[in-house]
Amino acid sequence: MKRKFHHPAPSERELNGPRYWRSLGELTETPGFKEQLSREFPEGASNLEGVDRRHFMKIMAASFALGGIGLAGCRRPEAHILPYGKSVEGVIPGLPLYFATAMPLRKSAIPLLAETHQGRPTKLEGNPTYAPHGGASSLLAQASVLDLYDPDRATAHTRGGAVITPAVVNDLLAKISSGYSATNGAGLAFLAEESGSPTRARLQAGLKQRFPRAIWAEYEPVQDNPPPAAARAAFGRDVAPQYHFAKAKRIVALDADFLNAAGTNLRHARDFAKGRKVLKKDDPMNRLYVAESGFTLTGSMADHRLRLASSHMVALAAALAQKLAPSAEAARLAAGLTINPQWVDACAADLQDHRGECLIVAGAHLPAEVHVLAYQLNAALGNIGRTVDFVAAEPATASTIQDLAAAIKAGSVKTLVVLGGNPAYNAPADLDWVALQKSVPEVIRHGYYVDETSAAAGVHLAATHYLESWGDARASDGTVVPVQPMILPLFKGLTELEVLARIAGEANADPYTLVFNTITALAGGDAQQAFRKFLHDGLLEGSAHQAVAVAFNQGSAAALLAGASVAGAFGKDNLEVRFVTDHKMDDGRFANNGWLQECPDPITKISWDNAILVSPKLGKELNIAPKGSLLQVARVEEAEFVRGQEMAHVGEVTVNGRMVRGPIHIQPGLSDYTIVLPLGYGREQTGRVGQGAGFNAYGALTSAAPAIATGAKIALTGERRALANTQEHWSMEGRDIVREANLDEYRKNPGFVHDIGTESHSPAIYGEAGPKAEADLPRDERAALTANRALLTPRGQSLYETPDFTGTHQWGMSIDLNTCIGCNACVVACQAENNIPIVGKDQVLRGREMHWIRLDRYYSDGKADAAAFGGEGNRELPEDPQVSLQPVGCMHCELAPCETVCPVNATVHDDEGLNVMAYNRCIGTRYCANNCPYKVRRFNFFDYNDRQLDSLYLGPLGPQGMPELVKLVKNPEVSVRMRGVMEKCTYCVQRIQNGKIQHKVAMAKAGNPGDVSVPDGTIKTACQQVCPVEAIVFGDLLDKQSAVSQAKAREHDYQLLGYLNIRPRTTYLGRLRNPNPNMPDYNKLPLSRVEYKNKNYPPALKNGKDKGSHDHSSLKGDLRTGGQS
Repeated sequence: MKRKFHHPAPSERELNGPRYWRSLGELTETPGFKEQLSREFPEGASNLEGVDRRHFMKIMAASFALGGIGLAGCRRPEAHILPYGKSVEGVIPGLPLYFATAMPLRKSAIPLLAETHQGRPTKLEGNPTYAPHGGASSLLAQASVLDLYDPDRATAHTRGGAVITPAVVNDLLAKISSGYSATNGAGLAFLAEESGSPTRARLQAGLKQRFPRAIWAEYEPVQDNPPPAAARAAFGRDVAPQYHFAKAKRIVALDADFLNAAGTNLRHARDFAKGRKVLKKDDPMNRLYVAESGFTLTGSMADHRLRLASSHMVALAAALAQKLAPSAEAARLAAGLTINPQWVDACAADLQDHRGECLIVAGAHLPAEVHVLAYQLNAALGNIGRTVDFVAAEPATASTIQDLAAAIKAGSVKTLVVLGGNPAYNAPADLDWVALQKSVPEVIRHGYYVDETSAAAGVHLAATHYLESWGDARASDGTVVPVQPMILPLFKGLTELEVLARIAGEANADPYTLVFNTITALAGGDAQQAFRKFLHDGLLEGSAHQAVAVAFNQGSAAALLAGASVAGAFGKDNLEVRFVTDHKMDDGRFANNGWLQECPDPITKISWDNAILVSPKLGKELNIAPKGSLLQVARVEEAEFVRGQEMAHVGEVTVNGRMVRGPIHIQPGLSDYTIVLPLGYGREQTGRVGQGAGFNAYGALTSAAPAIATGAKIALTGERRALANTQEHWSMEGRDIVREANLDEYRKNPGFVHDIGTESHSPAIYGEAGPKAEADLPRDERAALTANRALLTPRGQSLYETPDFTGTHQWGMSIDLNTCIGCNACVVACQAENNIPIVGKDQVLRGREMHWIRLDRYYSDGKADAAAFGGEGNRELPEDPQVSLQPVGCMHCELAPCETVCPVNATVHDDEGLNVMAYNRCIGTRYCANNCPYKVRRFNFFDYNDRQLDSLYLGPLGPQGMPELVKLVKNPEVSVRMRGVMEKCTYCVQRIQNGKIQHKVAMAKAGNPGDVSVPDGTIKTACQQVCPVEAIVFGDLLDKQSAVSQAKAREHDYQLLGYLNIRPRTTYLGRLRNPNPNMPDYNKLPLSRVEYKNKNYPPALKNGKDKGSHDHSSLKGDLRTGGQS
């Protein structure tokens, strides 16, 4: 919570500060620093990369001295700002402070805790007070702090390209307010993004009252919420679904990627994982059916996955409805479905057997008819009030962007205020928005970047980052959360609330006051106390949406369904196009975020680019499928790779008379004749990071087809383009990397992981009994065995002596592959915490990415061929694979191969089992990277932290030093590595040390200084803390009751490459699948296990037995159901 300190006006002596600097602020005022700065930057020495140093230090001082904690408004009086070096109540130099805030995204928000160091936010974590998220956050939230320090953000208000002062801006807004009051708003129009802010809703109501004839339009290029028309048809009122995945034992997702990175889905992912986590053999496990046209993270977790064109989802939903709630309309719509009917029959029967414990979810982008059918199914199965509730939704009163476009064409808009968004980039192509916007006499654009929309506007108002702003929002369940600043606005930007308040003629446009008035009215009682609690807790207790009673109306639903139709079959010359939000770029708003650009897509593994995604079948018909080699011993690659670079064919997609051009990537798992176009790339006017990355798929998106288009064609241009694909090979080749079993096998044999791999038939590698025998021991005995081994000093018959493990703690980690959804949040959280540099597309193309964690993605289709000289099965790309995901970082091996080859002892073990790096010893031989079997060590080929990415090869001749603003995002507790140094995961050693210090201090104060053992859960690594599904646990192996000890004691815990006897401290829990034996695509074993058998035990294919005596021969049904065509 932010607190206000009333300091007396400081004296001149206090403002000038002491002679010796005690902070960065004072350092910038010393003569030596000024002289050095003038030498470095002779012109405009006070301004670097758009950041006035004195101004910034003053801002940091204010944020630090007032804690950024104050109940004062964002515009704090500078007369009471104290020097940075002055002692501040509640602040201990060197220790971070944490404050509650939230990251708004469309109508939702992610509650966060911001970590600040001396007045600057450096890291974001989920707010644990908000129970639905449990302290987790998302990929986008983790990366958003980098946007605060983006040197390419708008740094000034401009009119006609010339900088204008805040006073001029205020006069401009006041003129609009007074000028249009006389006309009741006629001629005035607003175009805003969607928002869940209660304060904005209040201001919007005030604007409507003041300007009743003004146009208020909202536009989002992507859809997060179901169409309101579906709820009105199904229930006769405006309601929205609230799903409870944790209560659902059977889930059907109709083109619904509910595990995606958006704000609402964070809660969904966490709930889903609760039903997926299996701690002992009798635990229940949910079952997931997915029908989709693309390949999503939700699809990767499916127990049964149907490749089906998005245009045919209404037919599938109708087919399920015809089985469970028959009607004439359902029968009509289901008639055109051409998939195996057994898929529908078995799925419907499974749902019927779990009435009240199942859930049907439809993708928000699908037409209202699909949602009506999903609502009907949930109602018929008794799910409403159990696995899904409905809450009252505000009726849609805003005009659409199409309505606004029509008004502009009619000449009725004289002044247009664009609040956020970027319609010049992402508006439907048929609107020709740039030309429309230029035809408006006066356009005022409020935005964070000078972007495509700003270029077509006369006035640009620089917006604040949410970490600089006072505001409010609603979380996914409706809970009101605060958006409070961690730092004063770096560039005197304006919040959206300020702009609206000034136009609305509010007496006080201060955003703090606006939010205060809104929240205290909602909370009631003592205003100051209520607002303090709101800021402290990071939420308004009891403000979540309440469920309302609904009843399905068959008559109105049938009326809506009567107008529905099913698209015909698709083919090479009649393709379906699916527009999807990019997993990292969202709708394009994060295009200038280097952490997100460099993070590989979890499915395609492409970074710094998007691609036209086509199925293997369409790839064959286009003659772009890779040919492979003469002897195809391993599985054929997805694409043609040259020196590790994917050389993609360039294609042109034409749909509805519009064409987009981009590289083509063959993506297994797609519906045969569906093309997927990821949005958010191809920016023409943004910062230096996002400029020119990828192609702009919005060029083919129209008002009539904002998510799904049909009748498309694709043609090759004959060109090639390099894609930065971070994973060349997609197959495990029958290896035991990700060990999987079906739930039935696990219940019969909880230690199934020990029947797989080299360890299953070799002598005991560690200990006398071997892993299989140890798996049969009681769990408490296995936990004790793990704790005892953590203290042993392994020798491995090597001359190299591993240090004795005599520390108070012995650290270890366990990763549950059964709940990991591959969201990549851990990758970016690690990058933010550990100052991992961005290297750029050119370096990623050369395999030089620096991430300490990577997410390996493998496909399996059961066709791997073990023939000595290869086989036909190896020549085919899987059309309908199962996916296996595995996060891999440094394993902190007790017998670490990297240590034995380092000539300067730069990588060594400490007494608590950590494989640590001494950066100042490293001479860059890279022997350690060569000797690491997991390939998780990263080498700084260049001074990525001190050179511009487009000038790396110029060396000392090129520009030196990163933008001043970017330095401020660095974690002061972690060293910044330079050229020639190797780096890798440290288990967040800085967090470990801080945790131990804080515990010692607490115990000393409590009169028990001898207690130095940190309790379990006190220390969390960055990857563990961010994980929305709690797949990662970390802790002390000596504590037999710790979460990590309990995880490692489970029967299905295994070591990756354990046969090497390097004894990794990070281990994995095997993945489980829960297939339905009655489904046509049922297999008795996961397809990765089928390939393991094919590759390692070819004779067993005849008699149906493998090493573990499990029957592998019966693969019931060879149909992996393909897409409707």
